[in-house]
Amino acid sequence: MDLEGIGALTAAGVAVFGVLASVLVGRWQMRAALRAAEATAQAGLAQAEAAYRAALDAVRAQENAGHRQWHRGVQREAYAAFLLAAHRVRDVGERFVAESEQELSAEGVRAGRTGLDDALAALKAAQTIVELEGPDEVAAPAAAMTDAAQLMSHFLGAQAVYERAWGKLGRLAGAGGGGSQGASALVDALERLRAGRRAEESGTGERACRVAWGALPAGALDDDEFRALLDGWSSRSPTSRRVYLDSVTRFGEAEARFVRAAKVELHSASRS
Repeated sequence: MDLEGIGALTAAGVAVFGVLASVLVGRWQMRAALRAAEATAQAGLAQAEAAYRAALDAVRAQENAGHRQWHRGVQREAYAAFLLAAHRVRDVGERFVAESEQELSAEGVRAGRTGLDDALAALKAAQTIVELEGPDEVAAPAAAMTDAAQLMSHFLGAQAVYERAWGKLGRLAGAGGGGSQGASALVDALERLRAGRRAEESGTGERACRVAWGALPAGALDDDEFRALLDGWSSRSPTSRRVYLDSVTRFGEAEARFVRAAKVELHSASRS
């Protein structure tokens, strides 16, 4: 082969090598570009995922804060309603006692009893809500307040009967006539009953009271009213008894615990 042919072959080989080299370089550059693009895409996805999670956490935190605020409002209303209901029982009972000192119609007596029963029912309903909303540190003194209020209402109702009976007897004694004599006789018998509290004299005193009661005009005092006078004069009037006074003390102590626990719960919830 002459020199011209060898040169042509050499040039052709160089050209082929150059093409192959260009192809290889192009592939390397393409792979590098693809890797760079993939890395960029992964970084973008990671950034997008982080942003999404941050936004989701923010939404959840806002929802939790909103729920806590709503629940705190429910608790505050439940605690306030319970306190009002508890004091209403005592207020209604004391008002019933004061009204019973005057002459009450049958409708007035029924209204007083119904008002006290309704106040107790409202208190129990309010306590149930406190128990549901909790916590136990608040629910426990609420239950103690309710128990004390129920006992107080019992004695206030009994005191109302006693006051009504005593008022009737006093008005009858001041009215003159045969009813006045019978009323005076019953008052004397009640005083003897109180003076003779020894066991051997109690039966005699009660019999004398019953005799005097039977001498009153028909319907002057019903059985509950007469029994209230006997109980009041043989020992103490309902609201003067130790058990009633103790219930008043327990009510006040339980209320102090309830208010203290309620404040702790509401303030701790507002800081969380």
